[in-house]
Amino acid sequence: MNVLVTGSSSGIGETIARTLVEAGHQVVLMARCADRIVSLAKELNGEGAVCAQAVPGDVSIWADCARAVDSGLQSFGQLDALVNSAGTWVDAPFIEVEPDEIQDFIQTDVTGAAQISRAILPALQKGARGRIIHINGLQGFIRQRPPVLYAAVESAVRGLCESLRWEAASYGVHVGLITLGSVANTEPATPEPSVLHQEGKRYRLSRSEVTSAVLFMLLQPTGVNVDEIILTPLGQGW
Repeated sequence: MNVLVTGSSSGIGETIARTLVEAGHQVVLMARCADRIVSLAKELNGEGAVCAQAVPGDVSIWADCARAVDSGLQSFGQLDALVNSAGTWVDAPFIEVEPDEIQDFIQTDVTGAAQISRAILPALQKGARGRIIHINGLQGFIRQRPPVLYAAVESAVRGLCESLRWEAASYGVHVGLITLGSVANTEPATPEPSVLHQEGKRYRLSRSEVTSAVLFMLLQPTGVNVDEIILTPLGQGW
């Protein structure tokens, strides 16, 4: 399987890319941090055949999205899936958020999700079996908690996936959404239990657990669509 993974310079995206290569798949790495994905591609390729292609770019820029898809097609001949984990974060109360922060958040998380999906759809349509997976936050589903801006953009991504699923099914492309609770995103992919527990309760997911959900969705038989996986730690308080 040849998979375009956005946001692959760190965090969940990096773990997904590493796991895919370890399982024998090929990946196109896309992220704004050029140095990181170039270094990661070099590490993943080692001395063998190219299994990872680094394409620095920003999902909020259409030309970068198109270039990532074209590079993947040139490198591997076809693309079978997109895993979009690119995203940013604004934690401030909405009344304090600056206009440029609003624009950056929407451009990355909403416009970016739409553009990278649109860029890869023709390539997936040709194979009539491709998959699109977007990584989303729990506040796209449970909207009564701040930060307000996060709830807004994650709700938009949910709407994109729920609607696109119906259109894409008509030409054989599967669309899924993975909605996550709290994740230990800066710690090791499989951290010590103490990192994931608080006062005896599990309050964070590990990146490796998130990746397992992604692979489950990716590796379903053609024609079987997992519409959504909602993955949360049992002890999360909301």
